[in-house]
Amino acid sequence: MNVLRSSLIYSFFTLISRALGYVRDILIAIFLGTGVLADIFFVAFRLPNTFRRIFSEGALNSAFVPIYSKLLLNKPTDNAKIFAGNTLLVFFIFTSLVVIVVEVFMPYFVTILAPGFLNDENKFQELIKVSRIIFPFLILICLSSLYSSILNSHNKFALSASLPIFLNIALIASLIVAFFLSSNFLLYLSWGVIIGGMMQLILLICALTYNKIEIKYFSKVVKNNMKKFFQLFSISFFSSGLLQINILIGTIIASFESGAISYLYYADRVYQLPLALIGIAIGIVLLPAISLKIENKMEDEISQTIENTLIFALLVSIPASIGIFILPELIVEVLFERGEFNELSTLNTSLVLKYYSFGLVAFILMKIYNPIFFAYEDAKPALYVTLTNLILNTIISIILFLKIGFIGIAIGTSVSAWLSVIMMQYFLSKNNYYKISYNFLKPLFIIFLSSIILYFYLTYLEIYSSEILDEFELNKIIFLLFSVLSSIFLYFFVISFYKPFSYIELKKVIIK
Repeated sequence: MNVLRSSLIYSFFTLISRALGYVRDILIAIFLGTGVLADIFFVAFRLPNTFRRIFSEGALNSAFVPIYSKLLLNKPTDNAKIFAGNTLLVFFIFTSLVVIVVEVFMPYFVTILAPGFLNDENKFQELIKVSRIIFPFLILICLSSLYSSILNSHNKFALSASLPIFLNIALIASLIVAFFLSSNFLLYLSWGVIIGGMMQLILLICALTYNKIEIKYFSKVVKNNMKKFFQLFSISFFSSGLLQINILIGTIIASFESGAISYLYYADRVYQLPLALIGIAIGIVLLPAISLKIENKMEDEISQTIENTLIFALLVSIPASIGIFILPELIVEVLFERGEFNELSTLNTSLVLKYYSFGLVAFILMKIYNPIFFAYEDAKPALYVTLTNLILNTIISIILFLKIGFIGIAIGTSVSAWLSVIMMQYFLSKNNYYKISYNFLKPLFIIFLSSIILYFYLTYLEIYSSEILDEFELNKIIFLLFSVLSSIFLYFFVISFYKPFSYIELKKVIIK
C-alpha cells in the first residue's frame, strides 16, 4: 500500500466534505450567529460527535484494523469475516444500551457538559430537547465507523472519507427547508443529523455488497481474536475518551462566558481542515499499512514509511500553521462574517484561531504517532500521554481562562498538544517502534527555512493589506485567494530547489 497516495485520495474526499461543511457553517452563522441558539446546537451536537471521534478516529478503528488486517492474510479468511460480524453485533448492542441510558438521564449529562446553561432555564430545557433528538446518532456512527474500518483494511478509502459529505448535505437541506417553512432551525438541524447518519450507514452496507466483502454476523465467537480486540479497545477507548474529554473541558469552561462556545467552534472548524486533510487522513491510512508490515517483520520498511509520512506531513502542516497564524482575522471574516455573525464575532473567533495555530503541527503529529502504537498492539503509552495531556490542558485552560477569558482555552490546548508530541516521541524511541534518524533532519531544516521565507511574505501582505486592497480595487475574498495561492506557489518554488521536494521526486514517491 502506498501511504501517501492513499492519503491524498482520502484528503481529496475530505476536502469536498469540508467545503460542504463550510457551506453548512455559513448557513448556521447566518441563521443562528454566535448567540444562544448556536450555543445550544453546538453543545447538543458535541455529545454524539464526541463519541464519533472516539469511535471513527480513535478506539474502534485503532483496535479493529490491526487484528482484522492480519486475519485477512490468513487463508481462508473465515476468521476475519467472523471477527467482523462478532464486533458489529457487540457494538450494536452496546451503543443501543448507551443511548437508552443517556436518553433517560439526559438532564444530568448536559449539566456536566454545559453547567453554565443552568442559569437560564429555557435555554437549559431546549438543550435537553435537542440533545435527545440527536444522541441516537451514536448508534449509526458507531456501525458506520466499523464498516469504514473494514473497507479501509481492504484499501478502500474513498467512501469512508466521503461519508461526512452526506451528513453535511442533510444538515444543509434541513436549514434550507427550515428557512423556507419559517420553522424551528434547531429542530430541523437535529433531525438532519439523524437522516445524515442513516444515509451514511446505508451507503456503507451497499459498498460492502458491491465490493463482495463478506461478513458473518451469526457465527461462533473466535475468543482469542475478540479477547485481543477488547484488550486493545478498552485501552484505546479510555485513551480516545480522555482526548475527547480534553476537548469537552474547553466547552465546559467556555459555557461560563456568553458566545465563547461559538467562538471556539468556528475557530475549530478552520484549523480542523488542515488537520483532517493531513493528520487524520494519514493516520487512518498509516494504521493498516504498518500493521501488515509488522506482521511480515519488515522493520526497515516500517521506519522508512513512518519517516516519509512525517516529512510529507510537516511539508504541508508547517506553512498551513503559519498562514493561519498571520491571517486569522481575514480568514474568519471572509468565511463567516455575514448575517448574525458580526465584527465582534470575527474578532473573538480570529483570536482563538491565532492561538490554535500554534498547536496545529502538534495536533497533526499526534494523529500520525498514535496509530503506530496500535499497529504494534501496544496502546498503553498512548494512554499515558493522553492522561497527562488531559491533566495539563485542564490546569492550564482553567488558570488562563480566569485571567484572560476564552483565549486561554486555545492556548492550553496548543501547549498540552506539544507536550504530548514530546512524550509520544519518547515512548516510540524507548520501545524501538520509531527513532528519528539523521536523514530526517536535513529535509526538516529545508522545510523550516522555506517556512521562514513564507512567514515574511505573508507578514508583508498582512501589514500592507489595506493599501493593496485600495490600489488594486480588490475585495477581501479575492485578496484572501491571492494570498493563499501566491503563498503556496512561493513556498513550493523555494522548497523545490531541494531535490527530494521537487515535483518530479514527489510524484515518484506518491505513484510508486
